[in-house]
Amino acid sequence: MKNFIINSQQEMANFAKETANKAKTGDIIGLKGTLGAGKSFFARNFINSLSDKEQTVTSPTFNLVFSYPIKKGEIFHFDLYRLKSEEELENIGFFDAIKNGICLIEWPEIAKKFLKKNYTEIEIKILGEEQREILITQ
Repeated sequence: MKNFIINSQQEMANFAKETANKAKTGDIIGLKGTLGAGKSFFARNFINSLSDKEQTVTSPTFNLVFSYPIKKGEIFHFDLYRLKSEEELENIGFFDAIKNGICLIEWPEIAKKFLKKNYTEIEIKILGEEQREILITQ
């Protein structure tokens, strides 16, 4: 496990970009943290750093998943908060996505048993207005 402190939105954006630059097809990144911790902010910077042009990236809370074409193929951005069972993962194309793209998964807990290969978990803890603690587990 790695952990460090982020002191500003710019540092969080830089961390997201660095993480994105290392990502490849088949990589899965779980984003954990309370509401407002910065999961969607991380995802927006991650996705846009790999895109040819600026994309509007919003949290897929109600849609459950959005996909974005990128230089390296496709990114799938999931929000599994509203899922009630593992069976619902099949209905949203989850299993195809984790094989065929780079996946960012907010609230990954319900899918955890399917996320063994190429899985990195990033937990974001609020310490202050912009200050966050980042815990990375692979």
